[in-house]
Parts: sequence; C-alpha cells; structure tokens
Amino acid sequence: MANGYGGSSGSSRSSRSSGSYSGTGELNEGFLKIKDGVEAPDGFHYMPNGKLMSDADHIAVHGYVEKQINGVTMDYSDISSKGGTKTITVVGDRGFVFSVEIYEGDMVSYYNFKTKTWTSNDYKHSMIQSVGGSTTLNVVFPSQASLKTFTVNVYAETAENIKTTHKPLVEVRNADGSVNLNKSTGSNSYCVKKVLYQDVVKNLYLSALAPESYWATTDSTDGAVSSSNRIVLDDLPATPRHVKVGDKLTCTGVASSVHALVTKINPDGDNANEIEISVTDTIGDGVAMTFTPPFNGMTPHYTDSTTGRAAFEVDSSSSSSFPFSMTITALAGRAFVLKRKPTAEDLCIVKTVTFGASALAIEGEDTSSSTYYRWPVDNIAGLVGGMFLDPSRKTSVAGNTTVPAFITNYNTTKTFQRINNDNRYYTDFEDYTVPDVSVNGIDSYNNPITTIDRNGRITAQAGNIVFNVKQADALKSDSNVKLVAQGAKAIESSIGMSVNLSNVTVTGTTQETDALLSTSATTTSAVSGSTTIPVNEVSRVVAGATLRGIGIRGTTKPIVVSKSVASGAGNIIASSAVTLEDGATVNFDGASNVITIEGTINIKNMPIVDTTLYFNVERFLTCL
Repeated sequence: MANGYGGSSGSSRSSRSSGSYSGTGELNEGFLKIKDGVEAPDGFHYMPNGKLMSDADHIAVHGYVEKQINGVTMDYSDISSKGGTKTITVVGDRGFVFSVEIYEGDMVSYYNFKTKTWTSNDYKHSMIQSVGGSTTLNVVFPSQASLKTFTVNVYAETAENIKTTHKPLVEVRNADGSVNLNKSTGSNSYCVKKVLYQDVVKNLYLSALAPESYWATTDSTDGAVSSSNRIVLDDLPATPRHVKVGDKLTCTGVASSVHALVTKINPDGDNANEIEISVTDTIGDGVAMTFTPPFNGMTPHYTDSTTGRAAFEVDSSSSSSFPFSMTITALAGRAFVLKRKPTAEDLCIVKTVTFGASALAIEGEDTSSSTYYRWPVDNIAGLVGGMFLDPSRKTSVAGNTTVPAFITNYNTTKTFQRINNDNRYYTDFEDYTVPDVSVNGIDSYNNPITTIDRNGRITAQAGNIVFNVKQADALKSDSNVKLVAQGAKAIESSIGMSVNLSNVTVTGTTQETDALLSTSATTTSAVSGSTTIPVNEVSRVVAGATLRGIGIRGTTKPIVVSKSVASGAGNIIASSAVTLEDGATVNFDGASNVITIEGTINIKNMPIVDTTLYFNVERFLTCL
C-alpha cells in the first residue's frame, strides 16, 4: 500500500483500484505512511516528529477527520442506442474518500474502470480520494439492441483516520409515491444509488391531420331539382355539422359526373335546409347524396394512411435536428391552396379517451337539457388545458361531441350588495362579486395513478375533464374520442418534448416563379373567344385557380369557375373568354393536387415511446 488507500485494480469485489491519495499525510489529512523513503509497518504511521504511532491509538485519541459527500451528478437522459460516454461527478469536502461501482441489470456485467470495458466479473473502483473536493469519472457504454438498465452506486468510505459520509437524504418521490432515485439527493446510509437507461432507437413521424374536413357524410334531396344550383336537403338542420361549404357533392342516377362543390348554406337566409352548389344540375326527389369534405382521401392522414409521411430514428431523451420532406396528396379531382407556410404552431398530437357511463354535474349547474360541462374519462395522462374535442363530422369517429369545445377550468361567481360609505348624505348600495364554484379542467378526482414510466411521468390515471361547452348526455360511454393538443407549447406540456421548425418551404406539383402553387393541362382542341376550355386532364384543376398561358392576356386573368368532371378529359369553365391553340399548355396558378413540405425539425427530449406529430392542415391549407 505504497500509494495511498488503494492497491492494484482487480476483477473481484474485494480488490481495489488505485486511488489518488499521494501518501504525504498533508494535503489529504490522512496518515503519513512513508517518510524519507521508508514505509511504516502495517497499522502504524509517522508523526510529525518522525516517531511511529499506532493507527488505532491515534484514532482513539484524536478521532476521525469527518468528510462529507455533497452530491452525485450526471446527465440522466437515456444513453444513445449506439453507445456513448457518461460523466459522473462526485462533489464534497476536500479530501473525502469514496468507491463506485456500475453494473447492468441484475448484476449481469460490471464496468471495469481500469480497462474501460464491461465484464461478467464484479468490479468496484475502490478508495478514491478526492483531493480537490470534486472527482470526475467517465464511463463508456457500448451499443445495445434492447432496453438496458444500469445502476450506479457511490459509497462513502472510511480510510485510516478519514471518515466520509453522505449528506442527509432529501427524498423526491414520483406522482405515484415511488422514490425517484435520480432526483433525490444524499443518503442516510453509506451508499447513494442512481439509475441510467439505454433504450433502442425510437421512431418520430411527421404526418398530417384534417380534424374537421376529412370524413364524408350523406343526406337526401327534399324535392326534385331541375337545372338549378339550389338543392333542399332532408336532414341539414338536424345535423348541421354534416354539410360544409367546400364539400364535393355526388349522387347516383342523375348527373353523377358533374363536379359540384357546395358554395353556400342557406343562400337566401330563408331556408336552413337549402344549399347552393357551384354548377347547375338536375336531381330527383329523395335521391341519396354524398358530401365529401375537401381533405377526404388525403394522404398521409392520422391512422388512415402513412403514405408520404416523414420518419426519423431518434434516441429517447435526446435532442436532435433533422431535415424533413413530406408529401401531401389530395384526392383525385381536388387540389390544395396554400394560405401560408406552416409553423410549429400548426403541429399537434392526438390523445384518445373513453368517456364514463354518465356525466358528473358541477354544483349549481343547470342540467335540465341533459348537457354537462364535466365528464369522467378513463385516462387523463397527457391531457392539458386547451386540448380541443374532435370536430369530425362522423359520429362513429368523433363520438357525440358538441363542438367547437376545449378543456378549461370552470369558474363561477356570486354577486352581492353592500353599503357604499363614501356618500355622506344618503345610503347607497353597490354590487360586488366573489368567487363561487371553481373546478379544475383536469382533475384526478382522487383516482389512483395506475402506471408511471421509468422517468416518473404518469401514463395511466382515470379522472375528470371539463369543457368550455356543455356536452350532450349522448357522449356517455363513447370510446376512442380524440382530443387534440395544438401547437408547440401544448405538445411540450402533454408529452414533454419541445419542437420547432425552421427553413420551411412548400412546393406544388409544378412550381412557377410567379405562383405559390401551380398545375397545368393541355388543350385538346382550339378555343376561340370562349369560356369553355377542353383539356386533357382536369383532376389537378380547381375552382378559383388563375389561368395563365400563351394567348391569355390582360391585366385581369380569368379564373376557373367550374369543371365538367372530377378527373380525366373534360371542360374547364373560365370567368372570361380566351383564345387558345390546340395542344396549348394552360397553367392553373394557386393550387396543386400534390404539395411537398420541406424544412428542419428541431426537438428536445424525445419521448421514450414512438411518437407522431401531425400537421393540422386545416390551419394553413385550403382544399378545393
């Protein structure tokens, strides 16, 4: 033991790796074991006057020199699946003595600090003296193909006349009451334990979602229509969500090939059942009609389609930046118009819940209409204030929701009167309000936490949620109802990951210098001073697009009014007459059937599960 407290490194628990003690007996306050090149006998040390003294007698007379370890710190984020290095820092009083061991799983393998490798033989890096009050150790982890758990034990040691202890335990507990070892500090024993995880790579996806304008609905005509663009429907007032401006109308039997879009609902303000469409048509009485929303059939979309989405492999807990490219395609015959470039505020995540068998009325709430603000759900984990209820038009998807509605706190007040003493000549009264009923928008309602993840985040807990709009009793027991957290702040509150976008560009099928989005078609015959333009393909042409090409002149360019069919060869009706040659290329600016969104996504703290972020396309796209 010629070099301080430790001997040589070894592969057994009883062996000790070399410490940093210099053996001077001065700086480190330990016994002086070597003087003038002569080592003291076992159990003895040199006194300042050069005499030998028993170690035991010295401690009996003078006691121990007390040292304290104040903290064990490291980066507790998950180790990369590809491996990497973690730095462990032990901080305390100048000259404290400690040992450390790190093992994987149920002591499957140990880290050998000498060889910097992992071995099945147990190993303890023993009797390290921190001369300056802080010691840093580096640990190298290999790549892994499955989830691994590593335990780090830091032991406070007594060596010669130096007795080291940990500072008193300050315990931090997870939401379910279990101890969070990594957030707790100190120890009431000689050991501080920390835990590290190394997980397999996770998947992050960028997809798209149209919450309101995706699912098609049906109705039927209430009376025949003869060469008119006005149609009266049977059920429109009863189910106002199921027909919207911009829907494509199709029906069987008569004029089914006409590409008709709903342009107005109750066009004259005198019949809530009436709609106006973009073309004239002839339809019989009682004919079944389908109303297809603008984003129906779009890819990618939620769980319906993954075609075109962007995918990344990300280490859990990591922070990264990735260039991305995702392609969004409209249904044949429809096209996108870009209102603005998307930002991180257009991203969202989706949680699904199952509603309880009955609502939970709030004190003083009027329930005479069988509508309620507060509802029990099967899981409040990841829910945050402001999440909005699925506005889908399809009941089997959205449930019996009343929208727009979002999660919020419920607060009411009471009004009282009191005497106003400011007036000296007569009695005056004034109104004042005080808080009455207050209910949190998200409340566990004393339900137990069912599960937490390894980082202590709650993953399952029943509770109640409150909406800003009362929901009908029909919502009870509805399952898999979507709640949407919109924007970067809501995403971080829900899943703990921050996200932003940079360098975003949006391009269409054909990109022109003077148009944000553009498509084109070729004339199939010459056009001379006519508003009817025959083209080879109309699927990428939409009402409202601006015509551009050789032969189209003037400061005010014509726009597309309608088209005869949804796809294939057909006629385009323009807002003003044009003259074009046979085989001429006509550009239709402002819309595209396919768009590509590119840019860079920057994330911090990737969740420990696969995660999908959705562009809420209704916020920045119009589909015609």
